[in-house]
Amino acid sequence: MQYKRNEYFRYTFGEPCEATFRLIKNASETSPQEISNKGTCKIIDISPNGLKIYSELFISIDKLKQIEINFNLDEAPLTMIGEFIWSKGKFSGFEYGVRLLGDTESEQLIISELKSRRRKEMEIKKQ
Repeated sequence: MQYKRNEYFRYTFGEPCEATFRLIKNASETSPQEISNKGTCKIIDISPNGLKIYSELFISIDKLKQIEINFNLDEAPLTMIGEFIWSKGKFSGFEYGVRLLGDTESEQLIISELKSRRRKEMEIKKQ
């Protein structure tokens, strides 16, 4: 098996991280971008380039491709835009794979927030 040096890590939460989201209907030349009302979801795992979320709401990812997601990993509130990649039905809801459409700055912010969160978790375990 070949090691992929540039592949990012994926952090899985022990207790899923609470988040809110809004669906984005793609803008066209004739109509502005439309955004839905807020919904709630839980982030199951995250990497600098994507995340897996769980929601009780069904989202037709064939029609609504983009999502704005708001969450806190540690201290800084984060707002990211992503694209749905896949969906899977679960017992009482749905899981969705989202590829984040960020730049290196947003990737670094996710990494630093995860490091800070993990340090705090380790401090609590030591006590």
